[in-house]
Amino acid sequence: MAARLGFEVTVHMSADARQWKKDQLRAQGVDVKEYASDYSLAVAEGRRQAESDAQCYFIDDENSTNLFLGYAVAACRLQAQLAQAGVVVDATHPLFVYLPCGVGGGPGGVAFGLKLMFGDAVHCIFAEPTHSPCMLLGVYTGLHDAVCVQDFGIDNVTAADGLAVGRPSGFVGKAMQRLIDGYITVADDELYALLALLYQTEGRQLEPSAIAGAPGMVHVLSDVATAYRARLGLPSAHMQQATHLVWATGGSMVPKDEMKAYITKGAMILRR
Repeated sequence: MAARLGFEVTVHMSADARQWKKDQLRAQGVDVKEYASDYSLAVAEGRRQAESDAQCYFIDDENSTNLFLGYAVAACRLQAQLAQAGVVVDATHPLFVYLPCGVGGGPGGVAFGLKLMFGDAVHCIFAEPTHSPCMLLGVYTGLHDAVCVQDFGIDNVTAADGLAVGRPSGFVGKAMQRLIDGYITVADDELYALLALLYQTEGRQLEPSAIAGAPGMVHVLSDVATAYRARLGLPSAHMQQATHLVWATGGSMVPKDEMKAYITKGAMILRR
């Protein structure tokens, strides 16, 4: 968007990001910088270069309050959409929202907005790949951005490249840790299977990162989550009136051949 407006734009990306994303950016006149390490190094290097140029504005997904609040606007739009659809959200009609989480800026901002809109009636749950559960580890240990998945022997390699982040945003973790209900992790094979199932049943196309929140409802309604529901004072009567929303962004820009490969791989997994 910035390149179309005439700005000189540099995007810092980890080398393992999807090639088609880099190709599309370069086709729009964007200077793409690739780093052999993961997302965290790309952000750090981008920040360092921006600080050396007074004319450069760095969009910082880890620490930008402007970006965080920009994401929060989505909750205002959702409130209007739910009202238009006749969906009630209150203490006896809880709303569960399952948000894919990478570094945390996007889902953190959306969750912040949702809490402002719906208060305790909304329950936000972050979904991360099993190989990149950085926010879960940061909040659970209390170390936030002082810890990374590699510290636990986790490789941070996942098909959900939009969520392939080894170190979480300390700003988001500290700000949101008491407002997030919990965290789930999803294996890559499950991501592929779910996106194929969604396409087969609904005709909708999502990339692996965008489908990560889909298993959330199963976890919340399972017997394993009985203590969780009791702790929040959510009796069966309220749960039967609950709305479950999967925050699924990402898929419309995926090239047709790439999307076909995603769906084919997922269909093979479903047949196992």
